[in-house]
Amino acid sequence: MAMPADFQVAVIGGGITGASAANHLAAAGFSTVLLERSDFASGTSGRSSRLQHCGLTYLTPGRSIWNFLLHPLMALEHLELARRAMRDRSRFVRASPGQVRPISFNVPLYRKEGIPPWKAKLGFRLLELLDRGGVSLDFQQLGARQAALEPALRGLHDGGDLTGVIRFTEYQFDWPERICLDAVLHARDCGAVVRNYAEVAAIAAAPNGGWHLEVVDKRDGDTHTIFADCVVNATGAWADELTKASGLTLPTVNQGLKGTNVAVRLPPEFRGLAFETTLADGNPFYVIPWRNLHYFGPRDAPCSPSPEGFRADEQTIVDLVEDFRSVFPGVPLSRDDVLYSWAGVRPRTARFGHPDGCEAVLLHDMAKAGAPGYFIHTGGLLMTHRHAGASIAKAVSRRLKPACSGQPVRYVSRTLPTDPSSQPLSTGGTSVSIAQLRFVAEHEQVRHLDDLMFRRTPLGWSERMGLDVAHAVAEAISDIMGWSAREVAVEVDRYKALVAHQFGMELACD
Repeated sequence: MAMPADFQVAVIGGGITGASAANHLAAAGFSTVLLERSDFASGTSGRSSRLQHCGLTYLTPGRSIWNFLLHPLMALEHLELARRAMRDRSRFVRASPGQVRPISFNVPLYRKEGIPPWKAKLGFRLLELLDRGGVSLDFQQLGARQAALEPALRGLHDGGDLTGVIRFTEYQFDWPERICLDAVLHARDCGAVVRNYAEVAAIAAAPNGGWHLEVVDKRDGDTHTIFADCVVNATGAWADELTKASGLTLPTVNQGLKGTNVAVRLPPEFRGLAFETTLADGNPFYVIPWRNLHYFGPRDAPCSPSPEGFRADEQTIVDLVEDFRSVFPGVPLSRDDVLYSWAGVRPRTARFGHPDGCEAVLLHDMAKAGAPGYFIHTGGLLMTHRHAGASIAKAVSRRLKPACSGQPVRYVSRTLPTDPSSQPLSTGGTSVSIAQLRFVAEHEQVRHLDDLMFRRTPLGWSERMGLDVAHAVAEAISDIMGWSAREVAVEVDRYKALVAHQFGMELACD
C-alpha cells in the first residue's frame, strides 16, 4: 500500500459518514486519508431503510407526546432532528434528483389505536413549518370510504375500525452504496488518499501532538505507520471498539442496534406503495417497495458490533412475517415467500438511561477527555450524511488550517461511460455493459466480486441477487483483476457463500 506517511486528517471508516467527511475535508484543502478495513459502503450503509425520510418518527417519541412535555430537552433535540431531516431531504432531492425516487407512503388511522387524525395533521403541519419552501410532502387524508376503494388498503387489519389513511411522499435512495462510493471517489478527485481493505489496528498519541496510526494492508499483509494531526473515527457501531482496541481511555459514545428486514414479492396492487404503521407492541413497522419487490421490518435489538458482520436469524424472519400478517391479514404470506433477508447494526448515540441508545446525531470532540484532535461521530444516517461531512470539516478547521486552497464540494452522481457496441449483462431488469464492468474494475478499487456486484454496479440487488450472472461478470473482468480460471471460480464461490450467509439466499449460479 504505497501512500504518504503524513496527513492532516485521517478518517477511519468508509461508510457514508466517513465518505462524506473525506469528501468535505479534501474539498476544503486538508490533506486527507480515508481508511476502510473492508470495502467502502459494505457495512451499515448498505443495510439501511434506504429512505431520505421527512423526520416524522422524531415527532412520536416513546409512543406518547407526553414524553415531550416531561422532557423538554428531548423535545428540542427531536425537533432539531426533524428540522434537519426535512431540510436535508429538500436539498438532496433538489440537488440529486437522479439518486432518489418518490414513493407514496400510507399511514392507516384507527379509532382505538394509532395516531388520531388531528395529531397527524399537526405533525405534518409542523414538519412543513420546519422547512418552509422545501420539497412538498404532498400530504393527503383519505377517509375510510376512499381507502376501501383501493385494493392494497383492503387487506389492512380491522377494516371496520379504520377511520382513514394519511398519504404523503417520501423519497427512496436509488442504490445507497453507490452514493457512498461516489463521495469516496469525489474525495479522491480532490486529492484525498482513499484505501479500502486497510485496517487501522491501533491508534496512539504522538509525543508532540497528533496521532500515529498502525494500518494493515489486507491486500498484501504489510503494516504501515502513518501520522495525522487529527483523527475522525467514523466507524459507526464499531467506534468504541476501535478506541478500546487502541488502548485509549475515552467515554463510551455508541450503542449498536441490530435491525432486520426481509424482501418478498407482494400482489400487483402493492406495486410502488409503501406503508408505515405501529404494531400492537408499539414498535414501528414499514413496508417499502424496492424495484419489483417489497421489503419490510424492522425488528430491532441491542447488539454489540461484530467484525464478521450480521445476518437475519430464522426466528426473527418468522417474527417479521407474523408482523406483516398482523398488519395485512388479508394478504396470504408465509415464511416460504421470503426471497432474502438482511441485518445491519445502526450506530446510535449512547445515553444514560437509554439501553437502545438515542437518535441524536453528534460529533464528539474528545479534547476534553484528554484526546485533542480525536473526533468520534455517532448516530450517522445516510439521509443526513452531507450535513455530517460539513460539520466534521468545520470542526477540524477550528484546529487546523488547510494545507492548500479549497474547491466546491462535489455531490453530483458519477455516471459510467457508455459504449453501445458493448454486450450487456442483465438480471432482474438491471443491465450493465461489459465495458462498464471493466471500467469500474480498473478505476474504482475493486478487490472482490461482491465489491463490483453490490457497490460499483447494482447487479447484486436484483431479485436473484446476481447469482445468475456472477460467473459471467467475474470472467469479464478476470484479465484486469489478474484472476486465473481457478481464481474466477474461487471468487464466484466466495460470492455465492457471501449471498447465502448475509442474505439467506442459496441458488445455483448459472
